[in-house]
Amino acid sequence: MPRAPPTGWARRTNSAMNRITNKQRLSSVLLLGLASCQATTLDSQPVATPAAVVRQPFSNSVGHGVSNAIERCDDLILCVEELLLALETGTLDGACHAYAAARAPYEEIQVLAAAFPELDLAIDGRSSEFEAGEFDPGFRGFHRIEILLFARKRMGAATPYARQLLQDVQALRGVLEERGRFSAAATFAGMQRRCMDVATRMVSSEEEMWSNQSLLVIHHAWIGCYEQYKYFAGAVRTEDALLAERIDRAYRKAIEEVAGEFSSEGVEGSPFTLIDMGQRRQIADSSLKLRGYLIQAHEALGLKDA
Repeated sequence: MPRAPPTGWARRTNSAMNRITNKQRLSSVLLLGLASCQATTLDSQPVATPAAVVRQPFSNSVGHGVSNAIERCDDLILCVEELLLALETGTLDGACHAYAAARAPYEEIQVLAAAFPELDLAIDGRSSEFEAGEFDPGFRGFHRIEILLFARKRMGAATPYARQLLQDVQALRGVLEERGRFSAAATFAGMQRRCMDVATRMVSSEEEMWSNQSLLVIHHAWIGCYEQYKYFAGAVRTEDALLAERIDRAYRKAIEEVAGEFSSEGVEGSPFTLIDMGQRRQIADSSLKLRGYLIQAHEALGLKDA
C-alpha cells in the first residue's frame, strides 16, 4: 500500500491514550449534546430510526466507515485544541504547523460532508462561498484562520475563530453519531465528489492558496476516500474482481504521485507552488481515473444515486 502521511497515521497510534482521555473529557458534553443535537447543531434534521438504518444496503459497511470518521474527528478535536493553544501561547510558526496538522483529519472526514452541509461550510467554507467574501460575518473556520495566519500574520485575530472552530468540530462529533444521516449511495457519491475536487479546484491550488499546502489536502482527500471504500471492497470484489483490483491500483498510483513530496517530519507537504504543470496534470488524471472506477463500483453494487 502507498505511504500514508507520517503524522496522519502516527497520530492514530501515538495518541491512542490521548484520544481515550479526550473521549472521557468530552463524555459529559456529549451526553448532554447528543440528547439535544437536533436542536443545537447547524444540521438539525430528522434522523432515521435504528430499524430503518438496518434495512439500508451495506449498513455494516456504512457503519464501519462512519466509525472511522468518528475516530478521525477525535483526532481533529485534539488538533484544533493544539491550534488554539499555539495561537494563545505560541509562535506564528508553531501556529502555522498546528493549522496544517488540523487540516489532515478533516480532509479525511469530509468525504461524508453531504450529511452535514452547514457544518461543513462553517468548518471548511472558502471566502468565495460567502456574499461579502473574506469580510462576510458568516465566513469562519479553517480558511478564515488560514488567511489571518499565513496572509496577514495576525495570531490574535485568528484566536476567536479557532475557538469557534473547536465548538464546530465538537458539534461534528455528535452529528457523526447520528447514523441515520449516512448511506452507502451517499458515501460513494462523496468519494466521487472528492476525487473530482482534487482534479479541479485542489490541483489549481484554490484549496490552500495562502498556506501553500494544497498537496496536504489532496493527499488526505484520497486517504479519506479509501478509508470509506475499504469497507465495501469485499463486496466489490465479489461482483467484479478486476474492478476491485483496478480501484486498488488507481489509489496506489494516486498516492504515489504525491508521496515523495512529504518528509518524515510533520504533516506538511512541499509548497504547492513548487509543483510543476506536468505533475499537476498527473495528479488530476490519477484522481479522475480513481473516480471513474468508483463510479463503476457504485453501479456494480446496485446502489441508487444519493
